[in-house]
Amino acid sequence: MKKILYILTLLSLFSCDYILKNPTSDEEMLDSIVGNQVNDDKNENGCDLKAGYKWSNMTKKCVRVFDEGYRLTSIEKDTLGKSKNAYFFVDEDSLIAEVFLPDSKESIIFTRENEDDNFKFKNFEFRTKKGFNLYYNETLMFQPAIPVDTKILGKDEEH
Repeated sequence: MKKILYILTLLSLFSCDYILKNPTSDEEMLDSIVGNQVNDDKNENGCDLKAGYKWSNMTKKCVRVFDEGYRLTSIEKDTLGKSKNAYFFVDEDSLIAEVFLPDSKESIIFTRENEDDNFKFKNFEFRTKKGFNLYYNETLMFQPAIPVDTKILGKDEEH
């Protein structure tokens, strides 16, 4: 009987301690959660990053590269066997190209002297003959995206 009374006394002390503590308000809890999140809704140019917009140094406006740009697929696969995509734009005079590499915040501006040359930027070369290919130190990194046809087996009526 003494044991039960002892246990009940301990439980009541712990419950009183819990009740007397000042619980954080919902607003304080929400502020702490929001404070720990990365709030990169917009970049310094006002582009809505969460909606997929990036700043184009070539056009001087926010663009959705996956909607407006041309896609290149990486040669190497990630750990899940997937390729990453890069996107590019070519200026109207065809002497400037802009490339958006995957996971990069800034685009790269490539230039060339005339339409017969390849675009260049430091150790990068953006070759335009035989499709658009992006090289780094003479190693092919990105090539044109190749559409994949999936074959449907059987007829719809059979299912």
